[in-house]
Amino acid sequence: MQLEFSVFRKIVDSPRVAVHGQVLTKSHIVDLMLDLAGYSGQRSIRLLDPGCGVGAFTVAAAVRLVRSDGIPKAFDDVAGCIQGIEKDKATASICRERLADTLKIEGVASKLATRLANHWVTTGDFLEHEFGKFDLVIGNPPYVRQEAIPKAKLKHYRAKFDCFYDRADLYVAFFEKGLKLLDDGGRLAFICPDRFAKNQYGKKLRALIAEQFAVECVLDLAQASPFEQDVTSYPGIFIVKQGEQSKHVEYFRLTDATPKECDYVRQKKTNGMVTYHRYDGWFSGEQQWSIESPDHLALLRRLEADCVALGNPDSGCRVGIGVATGADQVFIVDKNCDEVERQLLMPLVTTRDIVSGVVKWRGECVINPFQGDTTELIDLRKFPKARYYFERFRTRLQGRNVAKRDQERWYRTIDRVYPGLQRLPKLLIPDIKADNLIVMEPGKLYPHHNLYYVASEEWDLRALRTILRSSVGRFFVWMYGVKMRGDFLRFQAQYLRRICIPRHESMKKRTVNKLFSVDASTDQDEIDSVVAEVYRLNDADMSLVRGVAASRRQR
Repeated sequence: MQLEFSVFRKIVDSPRVAVHGQVLTKSHIVDLMLDLAGYSGQRSIRLLDPGCGVGAFTVAAAVRLVRSDGIPKAFDDVAGCIQGIEKDKATASICRERLADTLKIEGVASKLATRLANHWVTTGDFLEHEFGKFDLVIGNPPYVRQEAIPKAKLKHYRAKFDCFYDRADLYVAFFEKGLKLLDDGGRLAFICPDRFAKNQYGKKLRALIAEQFAVECVLDLAQASPFEQDVTSYPGIFIVKQGEQSKHVEYFRLTDATPKECDYVRQKKTNGMVTYHRYDGWFSGEQQWSIESPDHLALLRRLEADCVALGNPDSGCRVGIGVATGADQVFIVDKNCDEVERQLLMPLVTTRDIVSGVVKWRGECVINPFQGDTTELIDLRKFPKARYYFERFRTRLQGRNVAKRDQERWYRTIDRVYPGLQRLPKLLIPDIKADNLIVMEPGKLYPHHNLYYVASEEWDLRALRTILRSSVGRFFVWMYGVKMRGDFLRFQAQYLRRICIPRHESMKKRTVNKLFSVDASTDQDEIDSVVAEVYRLNDADMSLVRGVAASRRQR
């Protein structure tokens, strides 16, 4: 039977590719989460499954409840033990049917089984429903990006949940409410995307957890397959307890999330497929959860203490991103385009221009609708070609959110264009890469929004490029950033700004000369050797730096 969910839809790869916000968790993953949360079916524990779907967690909990404390004879014996809530009526109905059938198989009388199933599963919006307190909140919340949520509902959720801000996915609101429903000593066990642990939008949720709760266990499933559907969601399992942070936090990284791997988690063992570490303490406040191993974290903290972040003004550097237009097919044209005035054309560099490691400009330009370095737009009456050109695409341009917010400025790009950036020598860095591709651009081209840039008036960019191309530069991005499938990294500004570099004023000229002497080298060992000396890293340190992804790649 094919299920039709009316959950808000989630954008995965592009606005044209959407899947339902609900994915089904494999049964052995459900069992593992119940085990990690300490639930064996005790009648003393009140369990909530938010967004229960067709009942993966609710049914499994009911089976444990019956098998642990015996077959219930009366409704009141177990009526308050389990609560599931599902927004979609049809899905909730299926969940009740499955639950009733399972209870009957376990020996519960037919009428009682049906009554319990109807009582345990509520149809409604978890984020709007009023609840009491629970000892365990467990489940797989819906993954829904904000673009897919109706605007009125989005505004309402943002006002209601402090942690649901910026670009946060809907699961963040589920996480926040789930935590606040915990009774004293209660636990939350969620399988959800791990992006909140490092991204900007997760900082308020991280702060809430740090201030009022204790992380007990984290499972990295980003490379694994814990769901029935083949979806790319980069999940993790997070076990969080109400109360002060305990001394130790268990961390596991699974390769495939098979039943055998789950058994190794229960045994707290490391093998070729499962990695296990125990952290003494956890992160505070809004800190990113930079998890690889305690040794890697200790090295990261040492480098942070000795150096300065690229995003800190004291670094003498500036990190930014190129121009987003919201309509590239309109704003990006060939250098020989005669449909607009030539003074409006600005040479544009994109990721396709730098795939070889050097800039090979293909002749694309972006139309700059701004007056010089100001925020004012050009007067189209003075640019008849541009006026005619933009009018041809007026409907399309007005359909963008940036134009809807300011209808008189309908022909602007999303980002303001700064002509001075074109003339500024800079290092260009594409977003998603397996390795750090850092390309020198001498100040002739303007970067597209798929490129980040680093500029500096203090550093020789050749020396800085050597640092960023090194394994040390990649180590920072690995520790701070999110990983994609195949260990590809996101080289986004929020991570690039956290790369720590030596203070320029403390570096001797001889050291700087050594750095740019290997600027043209393609020998990674040669580059790493010079950079290791700059950071005062010994062989053991560099083994950690180089090995952050090695074990995963070997598997």
